[in-house]
Order: sequence, then C-alpha cells, then structure tokens
Amino acid sequence: MAQRAVAVVIGIIGLYLDIWHSNPLPFNHRVVFGPDFGTQHWIHSIIGLVLLVLAAWLWFRASRTTMTATG
Repeated sequence: MAQRAVAVVIGIIGLYLDIWHSNPLPFNHRVVFGPDFGTQHWIHSIIGLVLLVLAAWLWFRASRTTMTATG
C-alpha cells in the first residue's frame, strides 16, 4: 500500500513537470520567477518522464508483491 501511495505522488510530480509546468499554465517559471528565469524547460520534460516511468514501475511492483503475498 505504501508503494502505491509513493507511486501516486511521484506520478503527480512527473505530470506536473511534463504538462502543468509549461507556459502559459500556472506555476511555470515565467509566472513564478519572472520572464528571465531559465529557458531550459526540456530538462523538466525529461525528469518528468523518468518520474512517470518510476511511478509505473513502483505501481506494478506493488501489485506483483501483493499478488505474491496473497497468492
């Protein structure tokens, strides 16, 4: 159960970095820090994708562990 909760949190952070962190959506760099703060948003997309893959791996690992334990 704890692994699934961690997977959900990591997945939300990954989605934030991939989708909601983009301009013109709220909480992007330009809104929070001003227009001169960084231009390398591609790194956020890569980190967001890695976090989404990690979240999926944790979710499936938790379900496999649960199936093995109840087996």
